[in-house]
Amino acid sequence: MFQSYLTKITVLCDDRLSPPLFSEHGFSILIEREGEVFLFDTGTSDVFIRNANILGKDLSKVENIIISHGHYDHTGGLKYLLPFNKKYKVILREEAFLPKYSNDRFTGIDWEILRKSFDFLIVRDKVLEISKSIYVFGPAPFKNDFEDPDPNFFVLKVDKKERDFFEEELNLVIDEGDGLILITGCAHRGIVNIADYAVEKFNKRIKTLIGGFHLYKSDPLKIEKVINNLGRFDIENIIPYHCTGDLTIKIIKEKKSYG
Repeated sequence: MFQSYLTKITVLCDDRLSPPLFSEHGFSILIEREGEVFLFDTGTSDVFIRNANILGKDLSKVENIIISHGHYDHTGGLKYLLPFNKKYKVILREEAFLPKYSNDRFTGIDWEILRKSFDFLIVRDKVLEISKSIYVFGPAPFKNDFEDPDPNFFVLKVDKKERDFFEEELNLVIDEGDGLILITGCAHRGIVNIADYAVEKFNKRIKTLIGGFHLYKSDPLKIEKVINNLGRFDIENIIPYHCTGDLTIKIIKEKKSYG
């Protein structure tokens, strides 16, 4: 859990959580701020719900669910909310509905069974304020020469598979006044690109960075380059989860604050 003056962030799903919490390949966090409750991603299954129950978190209080991108390990938990009999607002980009693949393996979900049960808010702006001082933004532009989406990911467009550049990728920013909390799902478009874009759009420093950085398959040279570039943002707390990778987490522990 991470807590600032106004914001409490609780991880409900991750690849590695300690008992009695359940783990799975996926990511989901709960954000509580000034009486409002948000869910960022939903993991793969009902693990986030089971962990919420263990931690005493009431998911019926959630009004908005932000989906970072269309992969199953971030969207698969949505169907497990159906028994709550509540029409949650789901905030995402339209491209998240497209069929997703890792080479030939399907990595999306069946959106059709969900369309009538959720209130989908399709994001079309680069930055959208979803509540006071809380924003979704993206996709971040590719600005450097060392961050590129995994070439093994594809998306189906008009019956043709194309390389997936994650045009739907949304990130979350909470403006704390004296700095930003930046939350990412997988950072497929590059965590440095995303951080650059956040600073450019909000004109404030990043105080806390939380999420998946998708470096678990990356070679050590790329990892060093990414972490060294993150250093120029002078981020107080870097808290990596999910797809970040053991080596990256180890180096971050050695170089920066770690939650």
